[in-house]
Amino acid sequence: MDAGIIHDTPRLLSSLLGLTFLSSFCFFISACTVAGTANAGFNVLITSFIYLGYAVGGLYTITKSQSPISIGFLIGVSIMVTIDCLQNAIFWGQLANCTTAITVSEGVSLDIGTGVISHYTCHNVGGMKAVCAFAVINFLVGLCFTTSLIQGKDEIIDGGQGGGYDDVGPTGSIGYNQQGAYDNPPPSTADL
Repeated sequence: MDAGIIHDTPRLLSSLLGLTFLSSFCFFISACTVAGTANAGFNVLITSFIYLGYAVGGLYTITKSQSPISIGFLIGVSIMVTIDCLQNAIFWGQLANCTTAITVSEGVSLDIGTGVISHYTCHNVGGMKAVCAFAVINFLVGLCFTTSLIQGKDEIIDGGQGGGYDDVGPTGSIGYNQQGAYDNPPPSTADL
């Protein structure tokens, strides 16, 4: 990988979002394999669509819509999606530990059908582990992306061209008085 990408914030963020999209697509494929899981299958499919939409929307925001409100919204969404990735990693990691039978004594097992984890089916444990793994990858990449976005937001906002507060101050172009907002009001308002 090019060493200059670390110092080029827009390129770094675009690369991290590309990695997020790739991992989210793998998450989607894994989610399709566990979609039959009782009480959790539909949720994981919706979550995979959210992850894919986040990656596409984030890439659009970074490359095309760099207004302060868009970047702020992306920061908030990034934080929430990253937290959701952690929750999914924990949930599917725990759910992957289910079993369909309990060993009562040596050579004798009791078929419990739905697994030790009540109200969930224990089918396709490999798919559950894959969902957990891709959620962990999304969490780690999301953590890097969100941190980089927060640190480099001033460089991203409108390409770093006056997106911050450089024009606000006692000599800035805000208002009608060049000496400050409360210093020496103009005569027309002082006579009220």
